Amino acid sequence: MITSLIKKYILPKEVDFIAALNRHADIIKDMTDDLFHCFVQDSSKHCKSLIDNEQKASKIRDYNMRELLSVFITPINKESIYRVIIELDWIAISIHHLLLESKAYNIKMPKNDYEQIISKLRMQSELLSAGFKTLKSSPQNTAKNTKRARDIYNDIVSIYVQKMAKVSRIQDDQKRFVYTQMLLQLKDISKRMRVSANSLEDIIMKMA
Repeated sequence: MITSLIKKYILPKEVDFIAALNRHADIIKDMTDDLFHCFVQDSSKHCKSLIDNEQKASKIRDYNMRELLSVFITPINKESIYRVIIELDWIAISIHHLLLESKAYNIKMPKNDYEQIISKLRMQSELLSAGFKTLKSSPQNTAKNTKRARDIYNDIVSIYVQKMAKVSRIQDDQKRFVYTQMLLQLKDISKRMRVSANSLEDIIMKMA
């Protein structure tokens, strides 16, 4: 009983933030899987799941922030953890914005105009999630995954430029505007994943 009282009132609270960030990254991975099935395979089930997972991601974000504010000691500095929480949150928000825009514009792009990019986003999120999973057990593997995630962003930018070149030749002003906005949003999701990968790599350096 004395030991439990000491732990409760005297010893500082301990939170496994690496596991917490891992759970957040896993939800982002689930969202990109939903994005693929929703947009590429036109699955209404996954479109709904995408909204549900965005809400889960928001709850995880809020929970992790509360935990971060409640502790004195963290495995790495608080600023690094805070940065990753915010960056993962921005990925979820950007995916949600894409879904909102696609519904608002009510124009469907041909699947081959975005399937390639969304498939790359899916791979990027898998690498990000895998990076968090091996952060403690194998920092070397995490570093490899973060590099690959950054490389995918470069691939997506190349695809984006090719698609935008075609979009610029569309005569219909409304379609040209909508396609531009959708492609920009897809590129933005990838950019935010790259930023998260950079922050994950920063954590590796601080843990070394």
